[in-house]
Amino acid sequence: MVGTHFFRRVSKVGGVRRVRDEHRAQVLGRLRAHGNLSKAMLARDLGLSVPTISEILAGFETEGVVRPVSEGESSGGRRPILYGLRMDGLLAAGVSVDRHHISAVVSDLSGHIHGEVSADCDLEDGQRRFERTLERLVGRLLATVETPDRVTGLGVAVPTRMQRSRPGMFLPQQAPGWTGLDLHAFLAERFELPVVAENRAHAVAVGEHLFGAGQGATDLLCLVVDEGLGGAVISGGRLFTGGDGAAGAVGRMILELNDGKGRVTPVKASDVVGCSAIIRAAVGRLRASNRRRLGGVPLSRVDADVVIDEALSGDVQMADVLADVGRGLGAVVAATLCVTDSPLVVLCGSTMRAGDFIVGPLQEVTDRRLPFAPPTIRLGRLGARGGALGAAALVLTDMVGMAGGPISPAQEIAGSL
Repeated sequence: MVGTHFFRRVSKVGGVRRVRDEHRAQVLGRLRAHGNLSKAMLARDLGLSVPTISEILAGFETEGVVRPVSEGESSGGRRPILYGLRMDGLLAAGVSVDRHHISAVVSDLSGHIHGEVSADCDLEDGQRRFERTLERLVGRLLATVETPDRVTGLGVAVPTRMQRSRPGMFLPQQAPGWTGLDLHAFLAERFELPVVAENRAHAVAVGEHLFGAGQGATDLLCLVVDEGLGGAVISGGRLFTGGDGAAGAVGRMILELNDGKGRVTPVKASDVVGCSAIIRAAVGRLRASNRRRLGGVPLSRVDADVVIDEALSGDVQMADVLADVGRGLGAVVAATLCVTDSPLVVLCGSTMRAGDFIVGPLQEVTDRRLPFAPPTIRLGRLGARGGALGAAALVLTDMVGMAGGPISPAQEIAGSL
């Protein structure tokens, strides 16, 4: 199986195997970044010998990952054979876990989906039920793939921080009865695949970087607005996770909001921009204006989707609610960019279908607050599949050497010495 050769984060191999894996990843990364290349070009660009490159390419041809595609220009002798990456030659499974739902896909390097399944699962129902549901779902997912042995690894995106000091350990917040699940061990034992587990916002950022709105960007800030607010930073083409995996926790940022009456209230960012905040603000405005329904929906059943639908249909009050969300996000973006100076901000999550109702006010705040040129702001492209595709992208980027794995400040310092 291809996957056993690549997965550097969880494999325990000797020095020779580790060097070989690194060389294989470098070859794949070079082919993906620069297109069709000859053995001599790869050897020159990567500082490896031609025999080493030949051995690597022969293995890839056998595995169906690389193929000869054409002949290059002759420099006086025989025309060299150019090798290209088969975008469908590498597959990875990605699983996204939410509080009430699990979704999963199998994707190739182009983001094309080769299989997809989902299941309802409430984390509050307990760890054992989650384990059973997760095992069944991954089994169903792999059964959807015509050649499951081509799946090279399994990524899992979860709605909580994944600590570098406890890799793979999943212990959701506000889920009674959980003792903690080692996702690496649990899934690797059952499916004999390399496994990586990461925070969902981090995974979404890697997915957008590989497949979506962040393609071609070296540095970006990704914000995910759903129930709450999550964030991730791509720096130098790599996911930045911080010292123990908590980088990008922008939802915990404290904002000071003026209520218009001279009072300033400190609030957590996730309490201002998440779905629950949208519902709370909308219902408050509706009650203050003696409105008992919104779009035919009673106040007790109003959700964020109803608020967005009505704003898009012309409801001024609901448009104001979304504008407040945009201003809150703008404050978060401005404060974060003062540290990261990311030239691109990618906005993801279910609320982002509100588009300019949120992006416009956000842009106004960043334009006013930033001491430098404001960033380009794009909406994410992966939609509801962002978490699952991002989880698959964690595996794929590790294999082709694009993201290079999560980095911590200590690694950055060591790498610069």
